Amino acid sequence: MKQRFGRSYILGGLTLILPLAIALPVHALTMDEAVDLALKNNNRLQEYRFRTRAQEHRVGAAWSPFLPRLDADYQFTKSDDYNTTFQTEEASTLTASASYNLFRGMSDLFSLLGSKAQLSSARHEQKAVEGDVALEARTAFIEVLRASRNLTAAQEAVELLERQRRDAELQYRVGLTAKNEFLKVEVELASARQGLIRAEGALRVARKTLERAIGMPAGIDVVIEELVPPIASDLNEAELSERMLRNRSELASLRSLRDSRNYAKKALWSGYLPSIDVSAQRLWFGDSLSPDGRETLADRDTRYILTATWNFFDGFKTSRDAAAARADVLSLDRRILDTEQALLLQLRSAVEDYRVSAQGVQVADKAVAQAEENYRITNNQFRERIASSTDLLDARVLLTRARTDHSNALYDLHRAAAAVERIIEAPLPRSLEQDSRPHDGTMTAPTPAPSDSAKPED
Repeated sequence: MKQRFGRSYILGGLTLILPLAIALPVHALTMDEAVDLALKNNNRLQEYRFRTRAQEHRVGAAWSPFLPRLDADYQFTKSDDYNTTFQTEEASTLTASASYNLFRGMSDLFSLLGSKAQLSSARHEQKAVEGDVALEARTAFIEVLRASRNLTAAQEAVELLERQRRDAELQYRVGLTAKNEFLKVEVELASARQGLIRAEGALRVARKTLERAIGMPAGIDVVIEELVPPIASDLNEAELSERMLRNRSELASLRSLRDSRNYAKKALWSGYLPSIDVSAQRLWFGDSLSPDGRETLADRDTRYILTATWNFFDGFKTSRDAAAARADVLSLDRRILDTEQALLLQLRSAVEDYRVSAQGVQVADKAVAQAEENYRITNNQFRERIASSTDLLDARVLLTRARTDHSNALYDLHRAAAAVERIIEAPLPRSLEQDSRPHDGTMTAPTPAPSDSAKPED
């Protein structure tokens, strides 16, 4: 029986993967590799990386007021009425100047600091998007594993029912059971085959979702490696909350943005102070297109200029702009508080999901063991004609449901752990034991097999 079961198991998987296996090589994919691919290929993340790069250039531009300015200017004039306006009919002037601002009310410094704060905000925002993209890839990866396990359970259900159908048909033909007992198995087998078709479709959809998340072209063959299960321990919510408030990129981005608004406000108030500039100019004159000297006037001139500008009234523009900047800061303060509260609620929900899933895994472990033993006993009783086909069908339904519930509880735990890690932006401890068996969404048959106690005997 075991050899036939394994043969049927492998052939069922080959029907899914043979068309692709001929054309493309197989490679293993871990969750970390899936996350790396997602971070490399995701278009939304690329958008935020370009935003960060643009802000880096703006910071470079904010340094320009601290450097001198060099200018060159050329002017040529031709006049018909040069006797009254100009000394000559044609005149040209070439000017080279260097200027430097000595004081502008500290606005340059505050603008630079504000631009740096905006850069910090952009980097934290990019990190937040990276966390979202990584969570999306992890979730898609987990769902492929879940769909693979569910496909395994559906395949096992069909295999067990096919065995039962052969036994029920044999008993019916020799007159040991009524025809309705055989028909019950036929109906249940048809239902199980429909469930298998749905499980195969769900696996294909999960695989496509994973390919979309990691930016991998459709048709690439992927063997999915099983995950290391999280440690199902009670999480310290207070400690996690502290880590979240300290590490969360969205909060850091908002705080940096608030700093930027504060610097902008200070830069506006510097408009009430004077601006002082110094410059030096070297001028060359000419009586033609070329400034190569004049006949009656000086050929060259050097000028040193000190300029002080102080605005006494600008129509209340500076005060209004400063008030608007102050309101922006207060708005960001409230936004930060609201974000903290929303994140704390997310954390409480994720921690509760984690605890429920961890308890569910423990319960499902026992349920699977009990369902396998129940099926083994009922199957032996059915062969000895102590139990009916209905009893064996009920035992098989309990076994399939127990395995499906265990699979869902296990991957719900993985999803809950990924959600908690995203919220606190820090990893949770993992179990030291790892199920090294690979899972495959498309290429090979899923590896988990029912225990020997649950398999019908020849």
